[in-house]
Amino acid sequence: MTDHTISWNDILEVGQGGPGCGLLHIDGRQPRGNFRYLPPAIEHDGQVYASTFVPGGFIVCAIDPVTLVRQEVSPRLPYARLKAIEDGEIVYFDRHDGDHENRLALAPKVPFFARVKARLGRR
Repeated sequence: MTDHTISWNDILEVGQGGPGCGLLHIDGRQPRGNFRYLPPAIEHDGQVYASTFVPGGFIVCAIDPVTLVRQEVSPRLPYARLKAIEDGEIVYFDRHDGDHENRLALAPKVPFFARVKARLGRR
């Protein structure tokens, strides 16, 4: 697996005294959509996981580094700064002061054809 170059620019404070969120770049290209992301991002199992700033909080997303398509993997959270991926879970700080961790289970990857077969079987 190849490591991808992950960088940010145009980092701005979101809210008075809030965290700095910026434009995420993976190998010099921005993910689809006009979103700001909270550093850091974590590369794991062929995906780049990042916390997206949205009105009212943050949503943890998985981004495909090839297609740059973003998929939400969490509900809206008040705060989510990623720390690590351990034992099939995303570990993140759920407060800006960074002293409290929380975990979010990663859904197991389902092969494309299995998803299509499941959808066709529901008709």
